[in-house]
This record gives sequence, C-alpha cells and structure tokens, in this order.
Amino acid sequence: WRGNLFVGSLKFRLLVRLELDGDKVVHEERLLKDRLGRIRDVRNGPDGYLYLLTDEPDGKLVRLEPSNQPDR
Repeated sequence: WRGNLFVGSLKFRLLVRLELDGDKVVHEERLLKDRLGRIRDVRNGPDGYLYLLTDEPDGKLVRLEPSNQPDR
C-alpha cells in the first residue's frame, strides 16, 4: 500500500486504490464494492493498517490488513 492513495465512496459504496507515479495516477482499483456500505472516511493508522469508517445506521470502524503478498 506504500505510495498508494485510498478514497472511500459514499455514493458507489466502495474503496478506490489509486497507484501513483509522482503526481500522476497510473492504476485504479475498485475494492469492496457493496461489501461494507457507504465508506465515509479512510485513514492510515500509525500501526500501518488502513481504517475505514462506514456511514450506515449500524456504522462500523473496519481495519484492513495487507495480505502477505510483496509490494507491487
């Protein structure tokens, strides 16, 4: 996830990972479509995990852990 930008979408109910090269987006990946609901906020925690806050009546704080795959 190093060097990537993550954006949550309320309307489309997904998380977008943008791979950057300098100030240009070179790859876009849409993740978690309709799996968590409306994603209100995305933060990188000091522990290296990614945290998502959902905007639902039963809203959740979700911690995403990277897989054991090497960096791209």
